[in-house]
Amino acid sequence: MVWLLLFAVLSGGWYHELVIAGKYPVGPNYYLGTCLDSAWVAQMEAQLGVSSKARDSSGRLINPLLQPALKYPRYTVDDPRTSSATAFSDSCIPKDNVFYGADQDADGNTRGNVKGTLVLDIGDWDTHWLSSLVVAILAEEVVGYKVSISVGGASADVTQRMSSARTGICTPTHLNAEVWSSGTISALRVYFNESFFVGGIGYFGLSGLYTTHELVLDGAAATPPYFPDYWMTYKMSDTLIDQLDVVSFKSDATFYPPAKNYCLDGILGCENYCSKSQACTERENAGNGKKCLVVAMMTPYFDQGYFQAVLSNLEIPAYFCFIGYGGVNRYAADAAANGKPVLFYHYEPDLFHIKHKGDFNRVFLPRTDPERVKLSTGNYGEHGYGNKTDNPVDVDYPSLPLTKFAASIVKDLPAVTRLNHPRIFERHATG
Repeated sequence: MVWLLLFAVLSGGWYHELVIAGKYPVGPNYYLGTCLDSAWVAQMEAQLGVSSKARDSSGRLINPLLQPALKYPRYTVDDPRTSSATAFSDSCIPKDNVFYGADQDADGNTRGNVKGTLVLDIGDWDTHWLSSLVVAILAEEVVGYKVSISVGGASADVTQRMSSARTGICTPTHLNAEVWSSGTISALRVYFNESFFVGGIGYFGLSGLYTTHELVLDGAAATPPYFPDYWMTYKMSDTLIDQLDVVSFKSDATFYPPAKNYCLDGILGCENYCSKSQACTERENAGNGKKCLVVAMMTPYFDQGYFQAVLSNLEIPAYFCFIGYGGVNRYAADAAANGKPVLFYHYEPDLFHIKHKGDFNRVFLPRTDPERVKLSTGNYGEHGYGNKTDNPVDVDYPSLPLTKFAASIVKDLPAVTRLNHPRIFERHATG
């Protein structure tokens, strides 16, 4: 049941796959209590050659964690935020957030309970679900807390949701098992007084821009050659820019406009689903008919403002069009399958790169520099659509150890320290 639960989530996004009879989607925490069952205990005993019942000379269990799931909760989280009637209420929860409460009915007629539960803060991508569900299973089935799940919200607001202010009122959370701190650290730091760093999750994260391996080979064979896996080519080569022109992208109804508006007008410099660099504005206004390239982005809150600012500060004439995680995956996979040029944002580890191993190359941006990275403000479009940015970051995204953060209110709760120890290593997160 453990791997069935994880597979269900990682096979394309949990709540998009469910048939919902009631008003609210039923979450994966509905199945907690059925993962570490007697069959799992027997399997582990056989594989490891140990006994769940063996005791030492003092009568203590030698393998106290090798037991079936707890049937009843042992602890509660006494948090005035989750005791409030406003927490995750219809009138308070943001439109794009989803909440899965504890003890939810199977038909989804209610959201379930939040009061007294340990609220996990989850971003809707593969590895975050993986790490979070491991924590959820341990928290409810081994330690004894009821678990509820909050999905959505900006990555830059992780610690804010753990605080007693702003998003911490409507969508209060207690633990986030995969925080990408680079590029958002300035925003996270604002609410450090009500949260704390728990530790690493065990694997590294790397965001970046990608293109097809085929386009890289085609560029090397061209006369004159161009190099789609090197940033300067996107500034200097009209041949490459024309292959990635935004006009062609916007004329393909399969991908544009997206079914959902991920970047509303006025948000991070967006207009009609896209933002653009000042270099693009100047190129279009030059009157010589030259076009700008397009970068397919997911949502504006993934590495908020980082890559838009980098390309803008490198004076690359680019549109940044937000078509969602699934939209980018389909767009990039279609390009690889049909020999089309493409430039898109993505990150590793992710199942997409396992499914399409060898199809894509990461684009080399100027070498990452910790001093430059920490200058990122997390903003873009401060002066409006197609104008300059005040975000000074101009180097590649670093490979960084992904971390766990928790709300200070749970720091001294019984047995919470056990949740600090789970590690998922690179080989598990990448297949």
